[in-house]
Amino acid sequence: MSLRKNLRLLPALLSLLLLFSCASHPQIDPDLEAYLYPVETFLPEKIEWEEVAPGIGRLDFENPEFPLVYHAVRIELDTPGLEIVCFPSREFALSKAKSGTSTEASIPQPFIYRSRKTSAFSRQEDCLVAVNATPFGGRNGKWDFAAKIGSVRQLVGVHIDRSFMIARPVESYAALIFRASDEDASSYVAEIVDSQKADAFENCDYAFGGFFTVLRDGQVKDFSVRTHDSRSGAGISADGKVLYLLVVEGENARKSEGLSYPQCGEIFKALGCDDALEFDGGSSSQLFIKGKNVMNYSTIVVQGNSFGFKKAKR
Repeated sequence: MSLRKNLRLLPALLSLLLLFSCASHPQIDPDLEAYLYPVETFLPEKIEWEEVAPGIGRLDFENPEFPLVYHAVRIELDTPGLEIVCFPSREFALSKAKSGTSTEASIPQPFIYRSRKTSAFSRQEDCLVAVNATPFGGRNGKWDFAAKIGSVRQLVGVHIDRSFMIARPVESYAALIFRASDEDASSYVAEIVDSQKADAFENCDYAFGGFFTVLRDGQVKDFSVRTHDSRSGAGISADGKVLYLLVVEGENARKSEGLSYPQCGEIFKALGCDDALEFDGGSSSQLFIKGKNVMNYSTIVVQGNSFGFKKAKR
């Protein structure tokens, strides 16, 4: 094999190393975490948003002493011309339906499909912002070796695109929901629910499942089991009109150690959130802004689903 071919394989080999090494993250006692990592180590002294597009701002934080790197995005949901898009889409799901009808009942459950990376989704939809979301497994719903190296996916939690339910709710997990605003049908209001109960999704336009809420009514939730890892999450303002995305790097521990759930809750609170939840994290965490990966590494993991925002077609 030529040197050029070897060099081409190097990024993939490094990604595999990141994926399968350092897979175990030690648990941290809450009192020890508070002592070793006071909030000053992971909260910015001043929150300043860099404009990405009208109604969208970004914030990048780095503390080499922690070490820690994370990225946040602020999205004003009532900004004219913003459109929510996601994968799998309604059209994609229906193309896999056996009956050929256009109803939710025609979607086989569990819905098993070949997924796309958040990077591919971001480029294909020309997203201003794109992020991964719902937890997932492989064909059997488990996160085994086949799931880690493959792209066949089964979501473990709700996924709704334009009122069309593609993946069923899991009551033990939380979810992010979008509904058309009563004030302006062209804009959205967001809500975060602790449990994916069926009635939570009545009259909703979009919904994406997560793991657990980390912030509720401005209060950070406690977790007795804490580990530092890569994280993806979303938070909302008290009126549901502003969405915040947070993605924490943690796959290269020498560059960034990652955060625990309560630490993410503290960040969401500092950003201005009233409620927040965690999506699928670890090697699934990805954030793209205008098609560019903002993280310091890429991942070979094919995420189960993604959602984002783009300029609406006129």
